[in-house]
Amino acid sequence: MRRLLTGIAIITLILTVFLIYNHNQHPNNEDVFKITENWSPATEQVYMVRKIDGEWLTIFRSAQSILVARLEQNWMGFWEFKDDVGAESSLVSTYYPPAHDGEFTWVAAGTEEGEPVYYFGQIINPNIKDIKVETQVNTFEDALLFNLEEARFFFVKSEEKVVSPVNIRGFSESGKLIYSTFKED
Repeated sequence: MRRLLTGIAIITLILTVFLIYNHNQHPNNEDVFKITENWSPATEQVYMVRKIDGEWLTIFRSAQSILVARLEQNWMGFWEFKDDVGAESSLVSTYYPPAHDGEFTWVAAGTEEGEPVYYFGQIINPNIKDIKVETQVNTFEDALLFNLEEARFFFVKSEEKVVSPVNIRGFSESGKLIYSTFKED
């Protein structure tokens, strides 16, 4: 009986140390590859894994898409993708490769009303240094810009419903409007 109790205590200690160790690990590129290893098409490149506003986000691409996903730990401490409703899914994606004759690619995606809306895209024009997204009528929000491995992206998480038509503006370093997703009056 003593051996049984000692064995249970040792197994409990090992499991506790394992869980504490896993829960103290930050996600990395290898976690993204592991999560998507059975996806088709396969993940080809992980651009970033970074904590933004308290959430771990990743930008990665396959042969056809560039995706943004939120990383959360499960009870075992392993990283998983989770969307806003708790499903194992990315948050938003845009096509790849981008057309080189455009200024930027973009997509606006969200689930139901009351859930966040995500604006995401790849910046093609090197002269675009600032992106603003209309998240409420006549109210623009600055997008987060990421310069990653010779690719540039923008990202906005908004709690507002999508304003249609979607107006995303790209500005030069001096503040000159270079491109808007719809024509200004």
